[in-house]
Amino acid sequence: MNKSKSSVRIILGMVVLLLGLSSWAAPLDEETKAFLKRRAPGVLAAIEMHEGEELEEARERGIELREMFLEEKEEHGEEWAEVLVGLENVEAEIEVLAWRFREDKIGEDEGEVGLLRLLKKQIALQNKMDRWEMKLFPEAADEIEEELDWRLKNPEVALRERFRETLEDFGFVEEEDEEEEMEAEEVSGPVYTPAPKDEGEENDELHGITFNYEKEIRPILEEHCFDCHDNASAKGDIDLESALTQTPLVRNRLLWENVAERVKMGDMPPKKKPQPADSDRLKLRAWLAAEIEGFDYSKVRNPGYVPVRRLTREEYNRTIRDLVGLDLRPADDFSMDFSGTSGFSNSANTLFLQTAHLDRYFTAAEGVIDEVRADKKAWSYLAGNPEDAVGAVERFMRRAHRRPPTDSEIKEITDRYEVALKTTKFQSDALALAFKTILVSPKFLLRVEEAAENGKDQVVSDSDFATRLSYFLWASTPDDKLLNAAAAGKLSNSASRQAQIKRMLADPRSLSLGEIFAAEWLSTDDVGPRIRKDPIDNPWCTESLMAAMRAETAYFFHSLVMDNAPVARLIDSDYTFLNAELARHYRIEGVEGSAMRRVKLETNQRGGVFGQASVLATTSFPDRTSPVVRGKWILDTLLGTPPPPAPPDVPEIEVKGGGRRAATSLRQKLEVHRESPRCAGCHAQIDPLGFGLESYAEFGQWRGGIDDRGTLPSGAKFRGPAGLKLALIDERLDDLGSQAIRKMLAYALGRQLEFYDEATVKEIAAKLKSTGYRFGDLVLAITESYPFTMKRLPPASPGQSDEE
Repeated sequence: MNKSKSSVRIILGMVVLLLGLSSWAAPLDEETKAFLKRRAPGVLAAIEMHEGEELEEARERGIELREMFLEEKEEHGEEWAEVLVGLENVEAEIEVLAWRFREDKIGEDEGEVGLLRLLKKQIALQNKMDRWEMKLFPEAADEIEEELDWRLKNPEVALRERFRETLEDFGFVEEEDEEEEMEAEEVSGPVYTPAPKDEGEENDELHGITFNYEKEIRPILEEHCFDCHDNASAKGDIDLESALTQTPLVRNRLLWENVAERVKMGDMPPKKKPQPADSDRLKLRAWLAAEIEGFDYSKVRNPGYVPVRRLTREEYNRTIRDLVGLDLRPADDFSMDFSGTSGFSNSANTLFLQTAHLDRYFTAAEGVIDEVRADKKAWSYLAGNPEDAVGAVERFMRRAHRRPPTDSEIKEITDRYEVALKTTKFQSDALALAFKTILVSPKFLLRVEEAAENGKDQVVSDSDFATRLSYFLWASTPDDKLLNAAAAGKLSNSASRQAQIKRMLADPRSLSLGEIFAAEWLSTDDVGPRIRKDPIDNPWCTESLMAAMRAETAYFFHSLVMDNAPVARLIDSDYTFLNAELARHYRIEGVEGSAMRRVKLETNQRGGVFGQASVLATTSFPDRTSPVVRGKWILDTLLGTPPPPAPPDVPEIEVKGGGRRAATSLRQKLEVHRESPRCAGCHAQIDPLGFGLESYAEFGQWRGGIDDRGTLPSGAKFRGPAGLKLALIDERLDDLGSQAIRKMLAYALGRQLEFYDEATVKEIAAKLKSTGYRFGDLVLAITESYPFTMKRLPPASPGQSDEE
């Protein structure tokens, strides 16, 4: 950018030790020395470290700096002059730091940390100077603002580039580093190379063979597995001896699938241990395939049960909104909901009603009805005909209780209304009391389904189905159309159910699938509340930007359902949702305004959740990226195949700083880490996936020039996010589809999935596989599934199993 109109730029172009001033320089006078000591100690330090002709030149520079300060202060003010001197001082401090490094007075780590600190200070001062220059030189304001805005939005990239330029200026970039950078930047060829296909798949060998467990399988386990994984040692918290007693083995499906994979890859037993014969490995895998993949789930068919549970904060807020017509969000003052074992806040095992909630509920009910009374339109909607109080109470109870109220329930509330009417001046006061009473009733606060006949699975009633459906799709209470359909018995008919579902998905309230379900599945709801940048050092990281990050993922996921998109589009799409602020963050042009809108993407950098800032921030540390965190997130959250926990005595991988240099260092350290036999198996799965996303900074900014290649355990090779997407779609599409089914099923049921729910997962997967596991079809399949349409009473005692 050309800013030659600023005379200051000429001055700033002279580095502290700029050679070429050959004239004699007088010793520093006391005033100049005092000035430098106060305002530019770095310049003073630079003067003191030189001798001879260079000393004279440095002194001359100090004198000129003071004269420049006085002139600029008189013309433009002290603040402007201080910024200019500050920049010169930082330049001098960098020179001193370089000299100390050359003289071996400081090491590489201390030098790097010191340089990064000074460059951050330099960039902050330059930002201040740019703001001043926009005022002083309005004809260049647009150009200056463009560069300033880019630095503010991409601080890590700006710092990395400045860091690299400074190293080059001082000749500290080693030839080896330059070659590595060129190699990283010049990587070419296909972004994805599939793994070579095995001609004779041995999977056929694993099926149709039966083994005697006690005679053929247990001896292998005792010889090669139990010395590390019995109930006494349980290394890595893996106790195979105890797990074998928990039958059927599908109760611990993930554990045994991981064992089978480790045996197949040869990771277990460890290389230093005696190895089983190939025939024994095949026996173990065939036995596990029969026990896990070949298990007949019809033997344990069970819809599961959901205990009584309270509304979540978000459900309470949305239910109040739909009951009274005002978006009041009273539950924002409630205590936080915790994610249950299902991974979602609507998991019944965490939604107990405690004494601490009661005061909040009473306060919320008072506040809600008072707000409604203050809004004439809302009160008219709620109260209806003033002469028909009973009708108003009945209508409100029907929608608040999510079913038709009984005569006795109506009488209880209307009796309270009549008593209040005798002691108050206004009929509206009595009616308000009736509404408040309904809002603190357990029938509103709790989701309670009709009792099932003990010991039998039975169909969910139409009223209960309507509630299940509305809180699945809307996170809110059923509307009148759904309640009417339930009252007419129409929800027992599959065609009528599907018509209601399509209507409800077309309603804006179905955005809750993105705002709650997708946000909690992908953990993007943490961006802002828990994951954020320091606003002082990162003024670009505003609340509105983080809200836009969350909204991008919410709108994107909702579009997948509405478009009935295949599951592959979750990670690979040609569009996203942006507003102007988020578009600037991504350096995408042509998006204006604060409203989110669908935007066609011109490159493959941003398509799918891998390119969304909410996901990238969630899977990073506060100050740097982490291939391990991102790789583990892909395996666990997206694919449902979590790696086992790391051994307890493995030290953390320490990486200093951020940006490309740190990324390169981390890749090297992880390569060393994978040489350890204890770490190689897991990190061979985790690290390559994370490396594929290394071109994104910790808050989602694109930062090219990083080695983002990876090789999967299968031998498939990929480059960058584009290659990673192709690799996962090619090799792991079924895992991605099954995980989407499991997550949405758990959310819809409001409980943790049990081993017997795998029957439903497999049934749905079989239906959806041929069309690519489409999200709209998935919603319909879940609402038709056995656990969503059926129910069972909980066990009579802790010792009674769910299958009984």
